[in-house]
Amino acid sequence: MSFTHQVTEKVLVGGESISNVSTLTSGSKISIDESMPVATDTPLAITLDVSQAKSVYILSDRDITIETNATNAAGGNTLALKANIPYVWYTNKYHALVFTADITVAYITNAAAGAARLQIEILFDPTV
Repeated sequence: MSFTHQVTEKVLVGGESISNVSTLTSGSKISIDESMPVATDTPLAITLDVSQAKSVYILSDRDITIETNATNAAGGNTLALKANIPYVWYTNKYHALVFTADITVAYITNAAAGAARLQIEILFDPTV
């Protein structure tokens, strides 16, 4: 079975638009849609060999911090996610994937006034 992400990037200026659609397909995916409490370092069960990643989309409706592999991101990475501004990466993007170390667990810090809805969609190649 294969899964597909279709990523649309668009700029609209004075009625004119410039857009691009990138379609990515792979054999496996990770889908998470969780309510994250107001707390420091709430563990989130997620594993990923980053060399297998094809597409990563992460969205929260509150400012949160994601640390991978340890509560201080030792041996992992930190992503400070702004409310309603997704982190988007896919193969052939100009920037590298923010996660450079394989992920064994994630820790979520939510210091907002209420629970955060965290949505994660990842495509990865299960054959590598």
